[in-house]
Amino acid sequence: MVVSSFATVKIEDVARAAGAPLWFQLYVQPDRGFTRALVERAQAAGCQALCVTVDSPVLGARNRETRIGFALPDGMSRANLEGLGGVAATASHRPAEGAIYSAVLEPRLTWKDVEWLRGFAKVPVLLKGVMDVDDARRAVDVGVSGLMVSNHGARNLDTVPATVTALPRVAEAVAGRVPILVDGGIRRGTDVLKALALGASAVAIGRPYLFGLAVDGSNGVSRVLQILRTEFEMAMALTGRTSVRDIDRTVLWS
Repeated sequence: MVVSSFATVKIEDVARAAGAPLWFQLYVQPDRGFTRALVERAQAAGCQALCVTVDSPVLGARNRETRIGFALPDGMSRANLEGLGGVAATASHRPAEGAIYSAVLEPRLTWKDVEWLRGFAKVPVLLKGVMDVDDARRAVDVGVSGLMVSNHGARNLDTVPATVTALPRVAEAVAGRVPILVDGGIRRGTDVLKALALGASAVAIGRPYLFGLAVDGSNGVSRVLQILRTEFEMAMALTGRTSVRDIDRTVLWS
């Protein structure tokens, strides 16, 4: 599980309840001192990797959120951001009307910040939100431990390519030097098969587990994962692959 900086439960509490390894999705804050303290908290809680979100200097035009006036319910906050100052922990991440910048998103993130994070992080650092091959090459050159090909669920930059389109290009540029994960649009076991065939080391899911959670709580999440695994194994069997290592582009029909 990759736990977000914006989670409404503290990372320490999630870690105590977790029965499997955790990673931490970091949104770098304008306050670098707070950002460093947040990373150190995640590491102390036992998170085994740091996924730095690099595709959200601002939010995109999320029209459905705007129409319904989405906000956290009363009594709920971004628990990991408490102490940041101001109203960052409780305020919406959406900026005021007519503005594009948010108090909890850092629009000035640069490669120097990635190097800064790597300088004190004690766990592997991955970049989440890479779609461009030049960015992928540079990320490897500055020493990141992995990449997550992601378009933020297609919720930020309108008309951005699907991750399945970007994935093979990034994989070719990286040439096996670091692991590549991909998210966005993974709905069936066949999607997992195709992602691995196109160069991914693993896939991540977002909406599917939330659908399961909404329907039947933790049992629903388990059921979603079970369905995906079963479908994936079926797809492997139907394409004649007896191990994950055997999955390559020859399973794809060009």
